Amino acid sequence: MRRLLPLLFLLACKKAPSPIVHAEIADAAPPTIVVATATAEPEPPPPPAQVEKIAVKKDSDASVVRGKHTHIAFMPGLCSNAYAYMLGFPEAARAHGGVVAIEGDQPCEGAPGFHSFTWSAQLQRSRIEAAFAAAQIPIPEDGITLVGYSAGASIAEMMHKRWPDLFPKLVLIAPPSAPKVDNLRKAHAVVAMSCSLDVPYLMKAAAKSLDAVKVPATYLEMPKCTHGMLADGERVFGEAFDFLDAQ
Repeated sequence: MRRLLPLLFLLACKKAPSPIVHAEIADAAPPTIVVATATAEPEPPPPPAQVEKIAVKKDSDASVVRGKHTHIAFMPGLCSNAYAYMLGFPEAARAHGGVVAIEGDQPCEGAPGFHSFTWSAQLQRSRIEAAFAAAQIPIPEDGITLVGYSAGASIAEMMHKRWPDLFPKLVLIAPPSAPKVDNLRKAHAVVAMSCSLDVPYLMKAAAKSLDAVKVPATYLEMPKCTHGMLADGERVFGEAFDFLDAQ
């Protein structure tokens, strides 16, 4: 018994074995801390585009849709109202820089508020420049894009032929006679347009003829309308301006 006591004493004094630590617990990554970040509030949509009437000295009021680079001039046809046309595509006008529209210089007999144009390239150039000045919009260095409807399209063609650098791009809508390729050879780009029930054959042919002489051109059509009308203006004019901007 005396010999067993020292042995029992030694066994009692030994350290207990260390606990086993499982590898998957020891090597576990610390928990990910997610920090919430504030997200920027989306910008509110811009207000609807507005058509302004601008007084022009010794002339009819001009109609203006302002944009970041106003470089487009619009001329309607005989016995027309430019302001009414501008109401048909104000968003497209603003999105593509802005548009200045002029009324004809001759009142239309028996139709107050409607005008026709004198067939003078010099006169209409002066009136466009006066309208830009009245709206406090400088003449852009890259020139003015002309949009003409009916008689306005023929006058736009005349103006481009005389001053191709000032009026390098055109939208010609259903002029009374087919656009002449020789008058438009220096154009940077041309959009030929028509109502579907007007003269699509004439303007399609014009686009093909211009393309054949290496003038960038395309044909666009307003649906289900006749001469002098405007249909689906935001879409069609937006496509027209997109084409011109790409050239």
